[in-house]
Amino acid sequence: MIDLIKIITSHLIKFQIPKHANWLYTTGFSLIFIFILQIASGISIAIHYKPSTRLAFLSIHRTERLFKYGWLVRNLHVCGSSALFLLLYLHIFKGIYYKSYYGSKKILWLTGSIIHLIIILIGFFGSVLSWSQMSYWAAVVITNFIGSIPIIGKFLRLILLGGYTVGDSTLRRFFVFHCVFPFICLTFIMIHLLLVHIKGQTSPIANRLPISNSFEDMYPNFIAKDIITCIVMLFIMYVLCLICPNIILNKLSYIPADYYSTPTDIEPEWYFLPYYSILKTFESKMLGITSITLLLFSLIFIPYIYNIELPNITTRTYRLHTITAFISLILLGLMGKCRYTKLISKLSKACVLWYLGFFSLPLIIRITSFINKSYKKNWI
Repeated sequence: MIDLIKIITSHLIKFQIPKHANWLYTTGFSLIFIFILQIASGISIAIHYKPSTRLAFLSIHRTERLFKYGWLVRNLHVCGSSALFLLLYLHIFKGIYYKSYYGSKKILWLTGSIIHLIIILIGFFGSVLSWSQMSYWAAVVITNFIGSIPIIGKFLRLILLGGYTVGDSTLRRFFVFHCVFPFICLTFIMIHLLLVHIKGQTSPIANRLPISNSFEDMYPNFIAKDIITCIVMLFIMYVLCLICPNIILNKLSYIPADYYSTPTDIEPEWYFLPYYSILKTFESKMLGITSITLLLFSLIFIPYIYNIELPNITTRTYRLHTITAFISLILLGLMGKCRYTKLISKLSKACVLWYLGFFSLPLIIRITSFINKSYKKNWI
């Protein structure tokens, strides 16, 4: 009992947090809170769900209408997915902006990148389960793109679909994946949290103060911040559920899947819009798949690309480029909602290039440093 109290004290109350930690540092705790809420609401929906092309759409709407507070649980799950992705993107931004991947924290960043990829997969599998016009045709489009991957594409598509077309076997597989992956993700979250407590957090003003002066105990100030952020997120979710529950879902999400009627505008959830915009932009399926793969997996390689100490002037450039790179992703998402035109296509390509250009900054720094050294060697 005494040992348990010591563990709780050292890891929850006495855990060291940077004194200058801002509200972005609360996104980690809020992510765990929303993720657990998603699991709880997801289990409630899964109990009544029928993974069948004939009954899937009806079972969801039956749950909303016939079971007590079923409509609230479903809307909380839908709004919770948006809240989860919003916090996830903010958490990634915080990690890149403050270089939370540098030095011994490399393993911490890698586990976080795996969590990011798993959550994207969970979101995709879950979006198909409603078996509406939107979800069915989104599944058809995405699996067709997967099938265009050289060598392994057709095999992957066959494994995902369980056949040659999107149907009953696809829905059953996606339902299983959507139920199993959250618990795999929860395991990685626990590993990630353990590593945070071992490696510590990155200070937003690193190297400006002595270590002893730049950290403080988590309790009470930072715990209060975490609780306030969770309450605010929960309040926003409830407002969306009670006042405007249809604001997040597309109108096609309320129409059952029709295999013979292709919608004119297939538009996924907002958190998938940057990837959807890329697929619309590139005429070649292969280029689209390559760009999305680079976009997703580029985060994993950040610790290996930015493995150099940046001087103060370059740090300011780095942080500015980080902000503009994330702005380019937001613009990509906004352009995903627009109809395809040549101008939109060119702007989308420019945003993709600007975001990927973020990873060329270390190369520019090394070239500049080499030129400066050569200049000093020859002229001084």
